[in-house]
Amino acid sequence: MASSSSSALFKEREKFVKRQAEEAAFLASADKRQKVDKPSSQKTNRPKSSLPRAKTSSDFIADFHTSNSGSKPRNLILTKIVQKLQERYLGGQTDSVTLDEIVEESGVTVDSSDKHWLASEALLINPKIDVERVNDVNRFIYKPPLDLKAAKKIPLLNLLKSRHEKCEGTITVDDVRDTIPSNKADFIIENLVRSKDVAKVTNNKREVLFYTDRAYDLQVNPEFIDSWRRISVEGLDDKMISEFLSNQGHRVLTKNAPRLPELTTKTKRGGRRVDTMKHNQHVAHQLEDYTQTAIKK
Repeated sequence: MASSSSSALFKEREKFVKRQAEEAAFLASADKRQKVDKPSSQKTNRPKSSLPRAKTSSDFIADFHTSNSGSKPRNLILTKIVQKLQERYLGGQTDSVTLDEIVEESGVTVDSSDKHWLASEALLINPKIDVERVNDVNRFIYKPPLDLKAAKKIPLLNLLKSRHEKCEGTITVDDVRDTIPSNKADFIIENLVRSKDVAKVTNNKREVLFYTDRAYDLQVNPEFIDSWRRISVEGLDDKMISEFLSNQGHRVLTKNAPRLPELTTKTKRGGRRVDTMKHNQHVAHQLEDYTQTAIKK
């Protein structure tokens, strides 16, 4: 009897231990599955932003360098081409050339996109280049800033005179040097300045040429000129100068002297006047008084 009861207890204990082991294994596998599935669920459940990412300062710097990297070589190519056309013109070669010819003479490397940009835009709108259409092909030539018929003194003097008479402004020395070779330009300008036909003035670090109009030449006694340059009137106003001349026995012309503004003193106004304006004075003799007639009624 005792042996049968003990064997039954032993079988129940084995079932209990087996059940506990199964439950422990199930819980361990469930925990492991949750740890694996949790990051993926977070990634899939996160809402995606519809707005683009805001640019940082490094992004703007990169965009700036990217945009300028293409334009800078193009500007250098255009500058070299213009300089080569100017060199040809000042050297006496006044014939126009095609784009391929000037690119070859300039010694620059141009790809297909840059070549299209030069032919369709850059060279056509450049103020220093003239375009000639020959046999449906654009040919280019340097355009000088001044219209001089020849690299001589007379054409430059006539141009300065014409501008002076038409009030069209002056001419800079740089414009003359860009029109005719520099050595000839300097020689012609020196001769014109030496003959006093042209005056050269430095304005804002630029040398400017003015035409000397002989019609405005004024003959002044050299003694007066010497006195004007020798006598200093620094610190003296017109009144002090006129008093000094009067004390020395000289007469001073004051008829055309500028008048000094008179100081006016403000006077206080009295009380406000009563309005004494009267109406219908021009028909006073035609007016009648009906006051007594109204009272009698």
